[in-house]
Amino acid sequence: MTDQEMIDAAFQAIGTGSKEDYKIQPTVHAAELAAKAPSLAAILNRAQFSVLAEEYERRDRESIEAQKAFKSTAGQANWAVFFTTLFSVLLLVASPLAAVLKMHDKTLLVVFGVGGIICGGVGAMWLYQVREGKLLDAWMNARASAELLRKQYFEAVTGAHAGATVSHLPDLLLQFEYFRRYHFDPQVAYYDRRSADHRRSAARVLWATGWSVALASISLGLAGFLGGIDPRWSSAAALGTVATAIAAFASTNESVYQYRRNCEVYSKTGGALRLLKSRFDDVRSSAIAGQPEAVHQFVDTVNELLIAEHRQWLALAQDVQPALARLDDTLSRLKPKLPGAVTAAGN
Repeated sequence: MTDQEMIDAAFQAIGTGSKEDYKIQPTVHAAELAAKAPSLAAILNRAQFSVLAEEYERRDRESIEAQKAFKSTAGQANWAVFFTTLFSVLLLVASPLAAVLKMHDKTLLVVFGVGGIICGGVGAMWLYQVREGKLLDAWMNARASAELLRKQYFEAVTGAHAGATVSHLPDLLLQFEYFRRYHFDPQVAYYDRRSADHRRSAARVLWATGWSVALASISLGLAGFLGGIDPRWSSAAALGTVATAIAAFASTNESVYQYRRNCEVYSKTGGALRLLKSRFDDVRSSAIAGQPEAVHQFVDTVNELLIAEHRQWLALAQDVQPALARLDDTLSRLKPKLPGAVTAAGN
């Protein structure tokens, strides 16, 4: 076989994934490759690699569960603080609203007051769970452990000796194609998708913040105009507080999920990985020639890029704590105002 025929055969044996295929499950790879690449499957079946694969998948699952727990609880807390602010504002405009809706003032005061108290209570509960449960730390630690295990697994596989196995294709070439298919390609797909997701989320945050600025300006104009007709409508200026609450909600989402900065980091890392594709042919030729140094150097380069990105991600995650502290502070300032706001509005 010519070099190109061996490269084509190895590529076909290992295969390629779709852009949506970035979930790595190395425990099933040996069975999937047994027919087309039996020598590689024999390597993957060794206890040294199967144990690493199982441990990686376990830590990866823990990381995903920890991520869901943190994002869900922090998101619910953010919504609770927003609605607590909203109900506190509604208390200020309860009187003119009651006149428009032809309802008794006290009915709206009770509804808005109770709603604010409930939202404040559940918001405090969710923030307590995030803080005392150390949900962010649990996610960070599990993700860091999973990333380290994945790195160790693929370094070990690409550095393994085939032993006495017989194959019509160079084992080193198959090992490189395995790294390409199950580590390199999924990472490129992951960074492309996540950068696009963060870009869309950042655009939504910008849209919400922009409309909050518009609402703040409109509320001041309405308060001046309607207040001249009926003094009770001067309280329409309180809608400016709703605008502030919307802006704070969007800002907290940005701080917790780091949309813009993650988009930038993921985009740069994905671009750097795509540029490395130009080295594929050289690495494949070296693998056919039995020169493992080129394969190991390529693997190390990819892993260094991923480690650098992960360090940036961990550094950005530190900005989440101040955002959660601001949520807690906002809730602490709002809760005492709810009963007082009821009394003032009732006068």
